[in-house]
Amino acid sequence: MESKHVLALLAVVVIVEAFVIGYLAVSNSSLKSDLEQLQSNYEELLNEYNQLMAERFPVTLVDDFGRVVTVSSEPTRIVSLAPSSTEILFALELGDRVVGVTEYCDYPPEVVELKENGSIAVVGGYTTVDVEAVLQLQPDLVVASTSLQRDVVTTLEGYGLTVIALDPHDLSEMFADIILVGRATGKLVEAQQLVQQLESRVQAVVNKVKDLPKLKVYYELWYNPLMSVGPGTFIDSLITMAGGENIFSDASTQYPMVSSEDVIARNPDVIIVPDSYMASYNITVDEIASRSGWSSISAVANGRIYFIDEDIIVRPGPRLVDGLEQLAHLIHPEAFEE
Repeated sequence: MESKHVLALLAVVVIVEAFVIGYLAVSNSSLKSDLEQLQSNYEELLNEYNQLMAERFPVTLVDDFGRVVTVSSEPTRIVSLAPSSTEILFALELGDRVVGVTEYCDYPPEVVELKENGSIAVVGGYTTVDVEAVLQLQPDLVVASTSLQRDVVTTLEGYGLTVIALDPHDLSEMFADIILVGRATGKLVEAQQLVQQLESRVQAVVNKVKDLPKLKVYYELWYNPLMSVGPGTFIDSLITMAGGENIFSDASTQYPMVSSEDVIARNPDVIIVPDSYMASYNITVDEIASRSGWSSISAVANGRIYFIDEDIIVRPGPRLVDGLEQLAHLIHPEAFEE
């Protein structure tokens, strides 16, 4: 089918989706039958569009390593080499095509179940990918992540596998990667819809906190020795978007070693630590508050020490927006009071 026909069908899909959403907002039982029919029609249109996209393979794209990659046909056997990539694939409803993941891939929860029952194979760790295990799965697409996997990408490519690499450095690049994965898998519509939803949520947070004072935030990445986050990290940018100011945003490295005296001197209004502290190292709010000299810190004096699931602020996938929302609630709870 010609490109203009595909684009026309895509436009119809988007219009119908918008109409469905509008209908959902109407509380009128007499519309139920019409709404169900409309939803059915929408699903048929979406399936037709996806079929057309499948027929339009091969697709050529440029990944985050700057590599020109051609995906010859719609992938049906996908291996993910990072938790963030796995989360993107499942968010695009590609879980039934995923045949291999790393040992650290644990979200959504069904990934754990699929690994345990053998439906999805484990191909090693994030930086210890078992190339032979990947090859045995005979994937038609491998999704790699960050510069730490450059050598693995080169090796797998040498075996003739199709590999795309994702390496986003901020939310906008993460959104672009969702679109990239959508193009590579024939899920472009779903990818565009997901990005639109995520961008809307981001804007909602930004609008709520934009006129509020910037509170100083200390994020403790590690406790012995103390380590925080600096510029160029997702956590730093998320803190800023959530209405905070990272007290180590002026650091010379992304993950600076800091001293207790540094933290005291910079006097954060809010202290945020990863929740794995409590589970794995028995680090509690009381332990942090009782550190020598820390009683003078505003965050300690005002009881503003919080735990957060670090996965949602470090994995460059859709849940980064969950992380942004949680950070905003922790930094500026008053912005979300009804």
